[in-house]
Amino acid sequence: MRIFGKAALAAIFASTALLAACDSNDGPVEKAGEKVDEAVESMNPQGPMEEMGEDLDDAMDSAEESVDSMKDAAEQ
Repeated sequence: MRIFGKAALAAIFASTALLAACDSNDGPVEKAGEKVDEAVESMNPQGPMEEMGEDLDDAMDSAEESVDSMKDAAEQ
């Protein structure tokens, strides 16, 4: 049983070394994937839904200010 454990441990170390060595060879698909990642990261995070949400927030703030102004005018 001890021999099997040592052999398994040696196999794990060997496979780890082989996988680490494979990382340096970037193929065309890997390079294309990296370019896509960079393009997505550089895109503007504010899409049309974000802008619409901000417009709704602004409209709500404006409506609240109008209500407050009407309350103040009614109290006078």
